[in-house]
Amino acid sequence: MIKQSDILGDFHCHSHWNYSHGRGMIEKIAKKAMELGYKHVGISDHTKALGIERGLNEKELAKQSREIAKINTTYDVVQKSCFRILHGCEANILKNGSIDIDDEALSKLDYVIAGAHSALKMPKEEMTERIIMAMQNPHVDIIAHPTNRVIGHREESEIDFDKILEVARETGTLLEINANPKRLDLKASNIKKARVAGVKMILGTDAHRINQMEFMKFGVEESRRGGAEKKDIVNTMSLEEVIKFFKKPKTKRF
Repeated sequence: MIKQSDILGDFHCHSHWNYSHGRGMIEKIAKKAMELGYKHVGISDHTKALGIERGLNEKELAKQSREIAKINTTYDVVQKSCFRILHGCEANILKNGSIDIDDEALSKLDYVIAGAHSALKMPKEEMTERIIMAMQNPHVDIIAHPTNRVIGHREESEIDFDKILEVARETGTLLEINANPKRLDLKASNIKKARVAGVKMILGTDAHRINQMEFMKFGVEESRRGGAEKKDIVNTMSLEEVIKFFKKPKTKRF
């Protein structure tokens, strides 16, 4: 089964671009990732429909991309490091299943996480179709915290998980195992179902503070409870493998 030492990157970290107080400076996130032994880390800030989190619009994502590229030059040229900051986002799946950032902007990112952050109590059939529509977008690589649970605070959204797995497999869309201990979503029983269905998964700490990057251990333990192996989790890929993986058309990834 998967081990903590197999993890080479975290794809779900939020930076000061979402938070004016600067708790998550991108350079500090990169430094922490290297301390953890990672080869890559993904900046995945919220996008514009989530106003409460200072979500980024298309122009701001482009500006952030330029900042990340500049920082990466430092690691590649000065430190001769094989470490890389990847640029993603955590886009919003709107009620009708569309994404709050246009496709052109999404296509320029290294990867795209999309999640539902509102209207989480929709009827089962409607919520399922909402997620399916997002997965059918060729630019959406990952579905964040797929059942939207917050342990002890919010129950799971009603979805047809078997149907979600079927479409995830068909479209090559990854499902996140959110490692925040308040979420652990996917939970172990759903991790097992995804593994059996041949759907690949990805761990993300959803870190909003630097020290929350340590949450990865909780995601690894939940993955182990679900019987996940190294091959089931994209975080075990090297930097080169990750880049190649996300450059492939979605339907050729699984």
